[in-house]
Amino acid sequence: MLLPLEAAYVPLSAKSMEQSEDTALNQVLDLGRRLAIIGGPGCGKTTVLLHMAWALASSLLTGKAEPAHSRLGMAVKPSDLPLPVLVPLASFARYRRSLSPNAPAREKTLAHFISYHLISKQADFDLPADFFVQLLYDGRDVLLLLDGLDEVANEDERAEVRQSVEDLVRGREAARVVVTCRTLAYRSGRTALGAHFHEIVVQPLDFECHISPMVQQAYACIYPHDAALRAERVRDLLTGIGQLESDRRARLSGGGRALVDSPLMVRLLLIVHVNNRRLPDERAELFDKAINALLQVDYGHDESDIRELSTDWKLFRDMAQHVAFHMHQQGTDQGREIDESALKLVLRQEPEYPPRIDDFLKHARQRGSVLEEREGVYRFIHLAFQEFLVARYLREVVGSGGREAILDFLNHRLDDPWWREPVLLLVGYWATNAAKAARDLIGALARTRAGGESDVQFSAAELAATAALEWRECGETTGAECARRIVDLLTDVTALRSAQPFVRARAGDRLAQLGDPRFDPQRFSLPVGEMLGFVGIAADAEFRIGTRTADARRLVRIIGEEGGDDEINDAFTPTSVFHIARYPVTVAQFRAFIEATDYELGNRDALRDPDSRPVRWISWYEAIAYCDWLNKILADSPLLERSAVAQMVRQHRVRVTLPSELEWEKASRGALSRAVFPWGDEADSARANCSGSGIGDTSAVGCFSANEFGLHDMIGNVWEWTRSRYRPYPYDAHDGREELQGGDDIWRVVRGGSWVDGRYHARCAWRDGIRPHRRYLNDGGIGFRVVLRSGAAA
Repeated sequence: MLLPLEAAYVPLSAKSMEQSEDTALNQVLDLGRRLAIIGGPGCGKTTVLLHMAWALASSLLTGKAEPAHSRLGMAVKPSDLPLPVLVPLASFARYRRSLSPNAPAREKTLAHFISYHLISKQADFDLPADFFVQLLYDGRDVLLLLDGLDEVANEDERAEVRQSVEDLVRGREAARVVVTCRTLAYRSGRTALGAHFHEIVVQPLDFECHISPMVQQAYACIYPHDAALRAERVRDLLTGIGQLESDRRARLSGGGRALVDSPLMVRLLLIVHVNNRRLPDERAELFDKAINALLQVDYGHDESDIRELSTDWKLFRDMAQHVAFHMHQQGTDQGREIDESALKLVLRQEPEYPPRIDDFLKHARQRGSVLEEREGVYRFIHLAFQEFLVARYLREVVGSGGREAILDFLNHRLDDPWWREPVLLLVGYWATNAAKAARDLIGALARTRAGGESDVQFSAAELAATAALEWRECGETTGAECARRIVDLLTDVTALRSAQPFVRARAGDRLAQLGDPRFDPQRFSLPVGEMLGFVGIAADAEFRIGTRTADARRLVRIIGEEGGDDEINDAFTPTSVFHIARYPVTVAQFRAFIEATDYELGNRDALRDPDSRPVRWISWYEAIAYCDWLNKILADSPLLERSAVAQMVRQHRVRVTLPSELEWEKASRGALSRAVFPWGDEADSARANCSGSGIGDTSAVGCFSANEFGLHDMIGNVWEWTRSRYRPYPYDAHDGREELQGGDDIWRVVRGGSWVDGRYHARCAWRDGIRPHRRYLNDGGIGFRVVLRSGAAA
């Protein structure tokens, strides 16, 4: 079932501002404009180009501007309309690949290919071989529609094609060009076009503005004469989509983008809804039913075609999954498309397929189905279909040798992002007909040892956790097993130090969504244990805060520039006994405070991160308010009365507060009193969540190794407030710098750097001061951790 063309529109917005669809399309056709339309798979990029080509061609052929005027908002004479030239860039890449190394340079140009392509395959006219070359080089009366820059799968080739586009338009101001590309491909590597190309971003569909009207229009075409039935089916599908999204958000703790956010996904759901009368609850089942529906032919050239192809749909599904599995093994660059000769060779590997290969390809060419063909090259109409069919192959074919056969195949692919979706869909597909086996698979994934490779172990545990979160019926036991496995890895010093930071961080977020067993939700999400996560720090009469004068030159060699003058100190600054939190205060802990007190938080975004990440965008006043509240519940709450920390507070031996600048630095250095970083003098992006870690955001606490005191995230992740006023050294704790009273004009010290900071700021001695109402520094949010000070000192 195809949606009407009008239902395929998507909202477009300029890079820096929202625009209506009409405004964006007018911009596309504005003379002299060069645009890149980017967006996710199935969002309608190609549909926009096809519709533009159709509207312009219709007007040119009929001599009337009405189609272009009504469809594209153009009010011009037909004689002023440009000739639309639609070219798939993947075909250009294949054409270049087929040329001999000695081919003349002009034959490698995009203009030459377009002329060759149109004359040999499209325009059956007696035209000179260079007709379109000259037309393009003149840049007059042509709107060049270049589709699918991302479909040039190899990054090196994609960069060459991008350069060819820029070469074609360079110096030709009158040339009008529109290029489409998937966002991920456009933003990565060397794909993005030059600054003279304006970006138009295809936005995700909005439920009320786009999805609902599309569904209503589709059912108006299906049931044109039965308004009551039409309304019932529309209401049922829209309710199902809403429930699908709501359940998914709940399973993923509100994280992740919407599942139904593109015209392709709406069409997919319509197919399933029309054929099954309901929407499946799980993603894998949804893809399964969609593929089955697409393969079951309901129209054709004649009845014999319909009967023949309908009978064979299960065989064609098996053939498609065989092709998908082979393609996926080629990797992210080469695994998205396959030419016809290679596809036939793959299918000949199985004895039952060769007699039906031609019929299978005819089916793909006639209807598109799950495969689409472009000039002898095949690809799945959406990568998600390829990924699901790979998952199905793993279960039905590889899995015939048992679960271990699947795990053996996946063993060294579990940390490859290209295989992530097939693994998750494998669990979901298995869960639809063998729940116990699916739970066993999740457990086996979580326990994967993979020869001691830490990246694979973390990735496997994170995949198992994600699968458990996505499968609503997996059960608490399975989720808890996944959570325990991630905690085991985070407490394994060897695994923690050898796995890549972003892999650990992703596992940490899944841990938060499952329910982090390191923290007790029944006790205000404080760390589990008698000390509630507090670590005792012994007195140190020999400690010196800051950087010694003798170490200044060494510091330059390590961080690449001189440290701040305000951090130089040679005087002894002895520390007393204190206890400091093992982790910064987490989102869950701060939320417990907000919910218990109805405290009016200045920035609600502070609570948007996963529960086990450090809270950020917190003012100094809010940090002090949390300390006062925590002190109160330690003194009064029956939930905490048996903890050693509560006993200390109730006996007035200690009080909760922010660390002083001196206490923070003593804790940060651990036993390394003169080191630049908590672990030593070598900058190491794997030891702290800083700018070089590759995470690009905050991470769950404990994803980086502890220092020798057992403290995590002293460096990086979020800046941390101290109670100290910002004053120069020498440091004197009795000169009023530890005074808590004071207004916005009193600058307070922050320490540690954040995920956006490099080695200059993210180190033990660096100090900065900002006003207490501020919530970020250097674009990194500010959080805090707490200490227990003696009652008299506090």
